Amino acid sequence: MLLAAALTATPLLHRIDRALFDLAAPSVVGAAGGSPAATVTDARNAAAGRPANDDARMPSRAAAMPPMIGFAGRLLFNEAVVVLIGVLLYRLGPSAGVIVSIALPVAIAAVAAALFQYQHRWLPPAPGMFVCVLAGLLWSWRRLRALLRFVVRLADRLAAEPSLHAETRAVSHGADPVRRALQRAAALDAQVRGYRALIDAWVDSLPEATLIASATGTVLLANQRVAALCADPDAAAPPSPAGRSVSDVLFQITASHRAIEFAAQALTSLNHPSEGDDLTAQTKSRLDQGIEIANSRGGRSLLIKCAPIRPSAYGERALVFHVADVSSVRLAERQRDMALRFLSHDMRSPQASILALASQIRRDPSRYTPQRFAELVSQYATRALSLSDDFLFLAKAESLPPKLAAVDPALVLGDAVDDLLPQASARSTTVNLMAEPGLSTIADVQLLRRAFVNLIGNAIKFGREASTVDVELSATERHVKIAVTDYGIGISEQDREKLFREFTQLDGHAGSSGHGLGLAFVKTVVDSLGGKLQVRSTLGEGTTFFMFLSRHHHDAALGG
Repeated sequence: MLLAAALTATPLLHRIDRALFDLAAPSVVGAAGGSPAATVTDARNAAAGRPANDDARMPSRAAAMPPMIGFAGRLLFNEAVVVLIGVLLYRLGPSAGVIVSIALPVAIAAVAAALFQYQHRWLPPAPGMFVCVLAGLLWSWRRLRALLRFVVRLADRLAAEPSLHAETRAVSHGADPVRRALQRAAALDAQVRGYRALIDAWVDSLPEATLIASATGTVLLANQRVAALCADPDAAAPPSPAGRSVSDVLFQITASHRAIEFAAQALTSLNHPSEGDDLTAQTKSRLDQGIEIANSRGGRSLLIKCAPIRPSAYGERALVFHVADVSSVRLAERQRDMALRFLSHDMRSPQASILALASQIRRDPSRYTPQRFAELVSQYATRALSLSDDFLFLAKAESLPPKLAAVDPALVLGDAVDDLLPQASARSTTVNLMAEPGLSTIADVQLLRRAFVNLIGNAIKFGREASTVDVELSATERHVKIAVTDYGIGISEQDREKLFREFTQLDGHAGSSGHGLGLAFVKTVVDSLGGKLQVRSTLGEGTTFFMFLSRHHHDAALGG
């Protein structure tokens, strides 16, 4: 209000108004039919508050001369201009502010001219026009000064910190302060880009899949390992996880709803902590321990952990998720447990039997004939050797990559049947091999032969004596199918669930000398070749094992 009143009463602005009045008066008086010169003189006297010089012509001039708007009206108009230009400059950007500073004075002059011409009222436009020009200049200066001060302070603060690149500190010192500030801003931008590149490289170099999620659950940053785990084998390039929901990303990696529940629990703990602003010790421990998904996408064992990022002056709360592939660790643990069981029980059993037999011979030499003693020792030694071979083959199949080659399964089946002839003869069992050469599959010959030996050997062992075992080879468009059928006591549905576990003996076969590694080895070999193993059994009638392997369509070349 004070600014508007001062501008309204300023003598300099009155002179400008009189000059503008002189420019506008001829057209108005000419339209009324009066003398332009006399009208201009009378208008000046009227604007200065003086009477006309020629009293004789006063009536005609007064009739042609419009009255000036009063002081209160001019004050309100100028006050409205001050408020309007202030609001517009505050809300608009720099470019729009310049346009407003130019367009608004023109609009004020147009309003004054329109009032003068059509309403015969004179509104002095100079104060409003002066306010617009002055406000535009002051506001631009204020913005530029604030921006320069902010850039200088920020550059000075970062210059005091260790820099990744020494060249970002090199700033020329010219005479133009704006140029110096722009150069410092460019150096600051280069330094920030360097920090960003360092963070990206650091996150990508982490040995685990790592992603950072906001408090709303949106992925802000993820390394390349996350993108690799999310990649679709059929897609050309994996999509970036950034911008997606962390629950969706974890579910795509693990294919488990437990991952979604874990992410929801972590977000709830972050946004609604139980005690104050910090996570409780129990919640933090639960997030640190994480969850393990044993059978995730691709058959991997994945361990998901989460840690909160505390809020600071530069950011809000966030969560860091780590996804570690612990498949090799779990495999090593399983192999260690298997080796301990092997050494503590199965490997010691035949050796303990030999020692017990030797102790009995020492106490009562007549109890066993030399021939019987040799047979028993040979039996126990053969059992120990067979167990060692099975264990070594199983360890090799689980830990070493197979030596793949195109093989004819009919030839490998023939070799396996030849190896088992002594065992079949001992039980008066006939092995019927129905396999025509000419088919082909990709496999490790030694491992596949051992798998056939174990599968057919189990059929001989658990089938009835003086019976038959049928081995049939067939093919479909995509698979090679091997079926091994015995006519023994069969396997119950409950026992089928644990059939392929290591060191597992079925209740109905307790009298056999099996140690539970044969079928586990067969399952491992088939899985490593991308095949399938199925079993169909009827109690009291027999069991059939089906092995499906991928067919290699170069049969003609292989069959010669």
